[in-house]
Amino acid sequence: MLKKIFFAFIVAAALFYGIMIGKYRVFPYELIKSFQDLSEEQITNPLENFVYTKKDLEELLSVTPKNIDSLRNVLRNEIFGSEFLPTSIPDTIFEVQDEYFAQLENLKNIDQFEIKQDYGLKSIGYIFHPKSSNNRLIIYHQGHSGGFNLGKNTIQYFLKKGFTIYALAMPLKGKNNHPVIEVKKLGKIHLENHEELKYLDTPLQYFIAPVVTMVNYAKKQNYNEIAMIGISGGGWTTTVTAALDPRINYSFPVAGTYPMFVRYSKPSKNYGDFEQTHVGLYQKVNYLDMYIMGATGKNRYQFQILNKYDSCCFEGDDYKKYVDFVSEKVRAFESGKFLFYSDTSHKQHKISDIALKQIDDVLSTDHPN
Repeated sequence: MLKKIFFAFIVAAALFYGIMIGKYRVFPYELIKSFQDLSEEQITNPLENFVYTKKDLEELLSVTPKNIDSLRNVLRNEIFGSEFLPTSIPDTIFEVQDEYFAQLENLKNIDQFEIKQDYGLKSIGYIFHPKSSNNRLIIYHQGHSGGFNLGKNTIQYFLKKGFTIYALAMPLKGKNNHPVIEVKKLGKIHLENHEELKYLDTPLQYFIAPVVTMVNYAKKQNYNEIAMIGISGGGWTTTVTAALDPRINYSFPVAGTYPMFVRYSKPSKNYGDFEQTHVGLYQKVNYLDMYIMGATGKNRYQFQILNKYDSCCFEGDDYKKYVDFVSEKVRAFESGKFLFYSDTSHKQHKISDIALKQIDDVLSTDHPN
């Protein structure tokens, strides 16, 4: 009996020490790691320092002043399965009380909207009405980190200046639901993360359609202009939606995307979620195309902001590989502008106060084009 107890004690102690080695890297972690390093082939990324010339970028690009409308139809078809934008408006809109936002300055009231989609998916968001309005609209879109409550600072900044704010979250995030669905030949799936959406037909529509629906609603309210701000996955949503819907005048994607050729140079850092790398889309309309499509047109700008020291993704100076090229290409169109800002003020994955000021400066400037 004592032998069994002693043996069990030794096994438990060994297991505990093994956990300590792995978690806290105590002795002999470094020795074990050195043996592992010697036994594994060290793989370097040959694309990390590859330089794309202007000619290389030209070959990646599809959009031109002559084909932009037809390419926009290609993009819409890949997203919605049709060349036409959805014509839907929110299914319900009603006033709500929310203590988290109750003390916002210049807040008149909050409406909640609900948009129903296929497979029982719902997009639930808020409309923040200002007491003193400038009759301008900002659509705010949160990323993968959670609901639009995380964007309270951005919402307050522009609400205070008189903007009406439509706030949304990505599918399955924030107030949005997580239905159980039936997929042919696969069975039942509980939708909990974006990776599972790829099993649905035209899955990218569930990211973009709610924004288009709110643009449809906004056009009935006769705002002077429509701007869109998104962070992270919301920045991706902003980039794609502005490219396919020219009714969005000014788009501000923050920490949202890099072109695919930049991502491949640091895939562990920048490759992204399935919607950001969906091959069926980006082989037809890539990010360079979408930057240009979102920036061109009468009274249209795109202002991309990336955090140089971002703790998540899209950091560094890799923007230098494409920003000047995109800006030059936009100038070939009759109107529009592509702007860029590298935010060096922090080391987080967020919209900083400096970024908000940069966005405000652009929105405060007359745009005669």
